[in-house]
Amino acid sequence: MPEPFALRERLESDQQFLQTLYASSREDLQQAIPDAALLQQLMAMQQNAQEMGFRHQFPQARQWLLLRSGDPIGRAVVDDAPGALHLVDIVVLPEARRCGAATAVLRALQAHAQGHRQALSLNVSRTNPPARRLYDQLGFTATSQDDMLTQMVWHSAPA
Repeated sequence: MPEPFALRERLESDQQFLQTLYASSREDLQQAIPDAALLQQLMAMQQNAQEMGFRHQFPQARQWLLLRSGDPIGRAVVDDAPGALHLVDIVVLPEARRCGAATAVLRALQAHAQGHRQALSLNVSRTNPPARRLYDQLGFTATSQDDMLTQMVWHSAPA
């Protein structure tokens, strides 16, 4: 990864950061629930459900913290199954977006996929046009979509 970015595996001590990161990605809940205590409970439940869902659907996936100059700014969940690399989730703190962090992660994953002759797949919410533009710019193509998600894949150029 290019400086100032780096990835490291998630640690148990990262839980507070991950709660903050999750909350930063749920503006929908923050706007809908004015009661702070109820909002905090609901966020914890939703985050737990997301984690359990990832573990159930992608039991071998690894969680990485995205660092900028040593400070955590995001998280990537990556499932590196034989023959297939899948970006399960990527989230960057709002104040750290549009600085090249997600691009650096995606390019690192593309390099890994190319080196292992794998396709790189991901899903993007149809309500997230900035992410979709980034994926398009990096050479991902849509393979299917439903009311909520667009499935995309990137294939390396033949060697």
